[in-house]
Amino acid sequence: MEKIQLTKSQKILFIILGVVLAYAVFDFMSHKDTYLSYYSGESQEDQTQAQTMPAAKKQKTDPLQADLFSKWGSDPFFRAPEVKIRKKHRRRKIRPHFKLKAVSYRSDGSVALINDRIVKVGDVLSGYRVLKIEPKKVILGNGKHRIVLKLTN
Repeated sequence: MEKIQLTKSQKILFIILGVVLAYAVFDFMSHKDTYLSYYSGESQEDQTQAQTMPAAKKQKTDPLQADLFSKWGSDPFFRAPEVKIRKKHRRRKIRPHFKLKAVSYRSDGSVALINDRIVKVGDVLSGYRVLKIEPKKVILGNGKHRIVLKLTN
């Protein structure tokens, strides 16, 4: 079996890799509880710092920092996502089309011919009640809207 020969730069890289690996293992062993609590989602570090910090140090804050935080909040570069509100479009209710074709006006009871249908006062056409029949016009209404139909020649 042949022996693998490494170049000088490869040997240096192996040495650096070994030092970094040794430091990572040492750091993990010395701060094991911190790493485990961080990756498990617990924030014990924040609680221990708040308990160990002296009361005088808690109250002492930088006035510039306090001013900036009061204006910007905790992070001046954080932008909350904008929520776009979609406008609701009102649907136009299509009013029925009425055409007044003829009127028979009498004092005792008038009738009108609207859309090929004979109607008298009080009759309902497509949700509209016939309110009044006059010699040249008919007034329809549904409580919200009024429609005046005029007789055309």
